[in-house]
Formats: sequence, C-alpha cells, structure tokens
Amino acid sequence: MEKTLRIISTTSIIDLDKEIAILGGKIYSHLVREGKEIELNDCLIVATALSYGIKKVVTRNIDHFNKIKELKAVTPEDLDF
Repeated sequence: MEKTLRIISTTSIIDLDKEIAILGGKIYSHLVREGKEIELNDCLIVATALSYGIKKVVTRNIDHFNKIKELKAVTPEDLDF
C-alpha cells in the first residue's frame, strides 16, 4: 500500500472526455487491423496520455503498451517505486 500511495502522490487525475474516447476507439481499431489488439481500456489510457503530450506510462502490462510506438512503457520498479 505504501508504494501505491507514493505513486499516487506523484500523479494527476485526468478526466476522460469525448475527444479522448474517440481517439481511444481509433487506436483500438488500428491495432485490431494490425493484429496487435489490446484491451479497450488500455487504448483509452494511451489516448489520454497522447492527448496530453505524455510519452511514458507506468504499468505492469508492458506487453500491451509496447505495441504503441508513440509511448514508452515502464514498470514502477523502473522508477524505483
């Protein structure tokens, strides 16, 4: 729990809006066409990050996010959390 609280203290909450949802759908359909499908919720995370100019996401699901060439995926441990 301590690690989770440390990570949360360094982040901001970003609301999902219509434009992000549309971009997430586009990312999802693009990946499906390429045979690289990931979960829609991950596509919404990608869309949110890209909409705000964020180029790195912290996740334990490296395989999914590495399918997105515009983002770098790292684990909490990569950031010493």
